Amino acid sequence: MNQSSDILVETSGLCVHFPVKKEIPFERRKYVQAVTDASIRIYRGETFGLVGESGCGKSTFANVTLGLQKPTAGSVSFEGTDLGQLLPEQLREKQKQMQKIFQDPGASLNPRFNVLELVGEPLLIRGGYSREQRKEMVIEILRQVGLSEEDLYRYPSDFSGGQKQRIAIARAVILHPEYLVCDEPVSALDVSVHAQILNLLMDMQKKLGITYLFISHNLAVVKKICDRLAIMYLGKVVEYGDADRIFANPLHPYTKALISAVLSIDENASGKRVTLKGDVASAINPPAGCRFCGRCPVAREDCRERPCELMEVEPEHFVACRYLKEQEV
Repeated sequence: MNQSSDILVETSGLCVHFPVKKEIPFERRKYVQAVTDASIRIYRGETFGLVGESGCGKSTFANVTLGLQKPTAGSVSFEGTDLGQLLPEQLREKQKQMQKIFQDPGASLNPRFNVLELVGEPLLIRGGYSREQRKEMVIEILRQVGLSEEDLYRYPSDFSGGQKQRIAIARAVILHPEYLVCDEPVSALDVSVHAQILNLLMDMQKKLGITYLFISHNLAVVKKICDRLAIMYLGKVVEYGDADRIFANPLHPYTKALISAVLSIDENASGKRVTLKGDVASAINPPAGCRFCGRCPVAREDCRERPCELMEVEPEHFVACRYLKEQEV
């Protein structure tokens, strides 16, 4: 893997800014800088994790890679094709290879549709399938996700949260997409079913060869299932690369704080809890330099003014921290 020919999704200098409503006439237009200068590669067949606190730009980044949101600057390529250069009908053709699983399965399923209609809807939209073919394909995918033919004519309200997410997964993978965004797929579920849904996703990936972009707050989950990952803070990627290397040797102060907060049942586990102080900077008027500088325990005077670029500290491990760079000199 990890060769240019295996790149499925690639972003280069990606920026997404949203305009803020003016409070007074003739006021200068302000923008929420949701994503800034994000350059990431996602390789075919892998599970790529995207981690960060709420509001850091994870879902916005994912929506841009799906072609659901246009970037303000930079580019997004899918299978080597720049999505921004495609005509609407060409983009829709590419989007046939993409799907998304949402955080709240109950909100993502139409309560007026039964399971056959919900899971079979992508087949109906794609076209080319008879009613009997659609029914047979729905039954087969339901079996793969742990449901049965008896569930065909039941409605979402008849199912538990975990079962609803199984229905959502079945609907997302029935057309065998190349790329699937999992936007916190287990965070709204009971802890008792987390492992079941994660194991299901991993099994479906093995069977269908799907590439996952896995968005999560749960670093324990990310460590278990992700091959590579990116840590985002206030719209910028601060650490990026191989998941095992990052967990074994976290280098950015923000990454260290996140990993130190993961609960462990290992009584021999070492590590001191890193507590962050200060407030998150505004996404409308972030620091010109490092966006984490206001909470960073090792920040220096120039961190706020001079931008921090990602640098490779070891193979497949990139960090954006000037303090680390100065320590190496």
